[in-house]
Amino acid sequence: MLEGHSCLRAAHSRLGLAVTFALTLFWTASAGAAATLGFVEDWPGISTTSWSGGSLFDNPGTGGFGGVGDGFLRLTNSFATHLGSSSAGPEYTGNWQAAGISHVILSLSNLATNDPIEIHFGIGRDIHSFPVTANFWQCNIGFIPPVGAWKQFDVDLTLPGNFTQTIGTGTFANALQNVLKINLRHDLAPFLQTPDFVTGDVGIDHLMLVSSALAVEPGGSVTARRPVQLAPPAPNPSRGPVAITLESFEGGPVHLQIVDAGGRLVRQAELPDAGAGRRTWSWDGADDRGRRVAPGYYRVRAWGPSGGTSRPFIRVR
Repeated sequence: MLEGHSCLRAAHSRLGLAVTFALTLFWTASAGAAATLGFVEDWPGISTTSWSGGSLFDNPGTGGFGGVGDGFLRLTNSFATHLGSSSAGPEYTGNWQAAGISHVILSLSNLATNDPIEIHFGIGRDIHSFPVTANFWQCNIGFIPPVGAWKQFDVDLTLPGNFTQTIGTGTFANALQNVLKINLRHDLAPFLQTPDFVTGDVGIDHLMLVSSALAVEPGGSVTARRPVQLAPPAPNPSRGPVAITLESFEGGPVHLQIVDAGGRLVRQAELPDAGAGRRTWSWDGADDRGRRVAPGYYRVRAWGPSGGTSRPFIRVR
């Protein structure tokens, strides 16, 4: 009997040591992280650094944002499956709030002629690495890269209302204070853990961790990003017409699509070139055949020659 209690105490002791060791690793991962304000990833040469998982990915070793020719991260597939990649490298882990990182600027290019690809940014601690403390969030705004060109997009971390928690518990601020992973992937609201199946060929380059929405071009000049920007659809939720307000910076025709939660095209339209500026398109809640759509999750996409953005909204009865 005493021997049994002795074994039990030893087991508890080993368990305590294991828990202490695990907590030590958890603290070390957070405290020793190296996320730094001003960090830039350009994927030089043929390196893909810490990016892995998801779709096929590589670095062509040439080309990229700004014509620098130092390579870029390329996500591609030839049949409908997951499109995305993630990084848990030390350059992205740690307390982003303490480091002063409030924006992620990244450059994207659609290298194919597929239907518009939406790239969504995610951040936090995923369930695979820390199942107990998982807390992962995904940006509701989708980035639509221009075809055959590079444009910069801004992930604004100061607007938690633009993010949806996809894994775990905790606040958005908690996620920014304990970052273990970031990801870039094609996905549509409501962000199911089974990713959308899509084909695509997307380039990612010049990813910057900064404290301002200003983007810095190669060579040091400051420029505004020029993809078409969407305001939140209103009203949301909606029973009747939905006002889609957009801003075009460089002119050219603007393409609009309404898609359902599965990415299926519901309605499309093209606004003629009206130069730079803001304008509103009203969707009446009907599909291309004039039929009223069912309640559920929907997304509006708007893009021009320099790319664009997407926003989610909900239809109710």
